[in-house]
Amino acid sequence: MAKKKSSKLKLWWRRMKRRRAKARAAKPRRQIRTMDVILVVIAVALTAFTIEMIRIFRETGTIPDTLCTCVFAALGGECGAMAWIKTSKERRRERKWELEDRDQSPHATEPSEGGGSASDKGGTP
Repeated sequence: MAKKKSSKLKLWWRRMKRRRAKARAAKPRRQIRTMDVILVVIAVALTAFTIEMIRIFRETGTIPDTLCTCVFAALGGECGAMAWIKTSKERRRERKWELEDRDQSPHATEPSEGGGSASDKGGTP
């Protein structure tokens, strides 16, 4: 009896492994992009810098304020530039999609029915 349960469990486990493998194969892998790598490098650099500044503070009782200001300004400026690039790309993509939608819309060339004044339609003002 225990042998039957064991074999059923093994079969079930094998089926589950096959299903997971098929699901992984069907799902497209996300590519690592340049901005992702830059963000990881910035995070690592900022973490290492912060740890080093804590160590210096414990030894000397003070930290180099100018260095801290420059490092945070440089890394913040880099993140700001990447955000600007990303929003520009998004805006351009949205505009492209909007133009494609406008071109595909069947109502794009038809004049509107409700527009115009009463005098245009021949009625009295």
